[in-house]
Formats: sequence, structure tokens, C-alpha cells
Amino acid sequence: MGDPGGIGPEILIRTLKAKKRNQRFLVVGSGQALELLRKKLKLNILFENVVSQASLKAAKKKFLFWDIDSTAPGKIQIGKTCWVNGAKALEAIHVAEKLAREGTVSAIVTAPLNKTAVRLVDKKFVGHTEFLAQHAGAKRYAMMFVGSKFLVALATIHLPLRSVASALTQKLIIEKIQLTAEFLKKYHFKKQEVAVCALNPHGRETGTEEDRVILPAILAARRKGLCVSGPHSGDSAFFDAYHGKFGAVLAMYHDQALAPFKMISFRDGVNVTLGLPYLRTSPDHGTAFDIAYTGKADPASFQSALELALRLLALK
Repeated sequence: MGDPGGIGPEILIRTLKAKKRNQRFLVVGSGQALELLRKKLKLNILFENVVSQASLKAAKKKFLFWDIDSTAPGKIQIGKTCWVNGAKALEAIHVAEKLAREGTVSAIVTAPLNKTAVRLVDKKFVGHTEFLAQHAGAKRYAMMFVGSKFLVALATIHLPLRSVASALTQKLIIEKIQLTAEFLKKYHFKKQEVAVCALNPHGRETGTEEDRVILPAILAARRKGLCVSGPHSGDSAFFDAYHGKFGAVLAMYHDQALAPFKMISFRDGVNVTLGLPYLRTSPDHGTAFDIAYTGKADPASFQSALELALRLLALK
């Protein structure tokens, strides 16, 4: 459910109400949020409540609900960054990842949380991606964004710009190329080539990382039999990707990827975590505290995240 004080509960319930499929869906989150949606927006789904893996397996209905209010008590606050909201969001992730890791559920679709709120509970919390990778014991993982026009993975994720260059190593880039290529192959994408971005403006014309780190990593990946090209200048790689030249782009840092991606797929972009033993998708937006529980939240990105998860599961 994400942060119960944000738009996560609304976009989740709106998405499920529109579902016409026969799959079974488990919502993990705060019962208080469901009650607020019912009172404020007349938005409601009749759930079958579950409290354990045993009750989950014995449940009969299509829509199931695991209420974390008893294990993460306190009153949620609408549109605010606070400890209680962070604790509930964190508890929901703990429950969901355990169920996925043990194979009880097929995939996780995470609604947005507020990292600052979660860090009031766990100072070491970085984000969904890092949390799930750590608990799954995934030594290799990557963040990928899937849109209607192109796919882009990140070599580094949540780092300040001054730290990116020193964080890039041949080993890191090879791992991200492999994860991206494995994803394209596993889910039968028509285009298999991974286009690797340069770090610097015009690549090697303005920096040294391309010759020292990025190009050797690309050559090593080719020797492993992977279809990869680059380093491509960041200001042209996404144009070519948009027009279908590549299967996916590997960007060197967060905003190199997300600026062009959100320009094209802000409403329907989906975040996918590569390298986990299960499938995890997420909408590509935040908690939008300013419109929480007002009925203004757009569920399009969450709908896309759920649809992508169902589509990829069918291709496994």
C-alpha cells in the first residue's frame, strides 16, 4: 500500500476495482486507510481478511487484505511525513517481501512510500529496491524503468552526482549489462541490444571514464556473448531508443535516465527491480501528499505496474 498518508491506498483500490481478470490479489497495508477511503471517497472493496500464511492459503475470495495496523500501531496522518506512516509502510514491505521470498505470492507491486518517513523508523533505509535486494540476498540487482517507448536501467541509483564517477567500476557496469540483457531475454523482447550510455558530455571528448571503465566493461560483456553497444552519448541514446533501435538503455546515473524517461512516460512508466528471485514492479511517481484522499490521484502508473507484472508472469 505504500505510505498510508499518501495516494497509494487510493490508486491501489481504484486499480483493483477496475480489474476484470480472475487472478487473486492480496493487499498488504493499513485498515485505517481503507476506512478513510470509504468515508471520504466512497471507495470500497469487499476484502477477505487474512492474518497469516495459513489463512492466506485457505482464503476463497478474489481480493484479500492483510492488515498491518496491529503490528504497526498508531493513527495515520493524511498528507504528512511522520513516524507512524513510515512505520506502517515499512511493515507492509516486510510482510510482502517475506511472502514473495517464500513463494506464497507470485509478484509484488509496491505503491509509493516516503523515504524520509521510513527513515524516521530505520535510518539506514535507502529505498524499495535496496531493501528488497538486501532481504532477498540478491548480490546483483538493478533498477529498470519500462515505458511505452523504451526501457532504461541504471548503473548507479540514489547517489549524489559528485559520487557517481568514483562509484562506476567495470565490474558494476558488467553486472548491470548482464541483468538488463537477462531481463530482455527472459521476457522475450524483440530487440535484445543493450545500449550503454557514456558518463560525460560527448563521451570520451570530455572525460576519461569512457576509456578507463565503460568501454572495457562493454568489451568484457561482449566476450560473455551479450549483445551490447556503446558508450553512446547520453544526448542521442534516448532518441535512438525512442525510435526502437535498442532493446534497452543502460544509463550511468539516476537523472540521466529519468529525465528523458519521465518526459515520455510520466503517467504510465513502471519501475522494475532486476535481480530479485521474484517479480517486483512499481509506479514511477511519489506519494503526492498534497492530493491524498481528495479523489484527484491518477492511478494510470499503478495500473501499468500491475498490468506489466501480470504480463511478465504470463511470459515466464
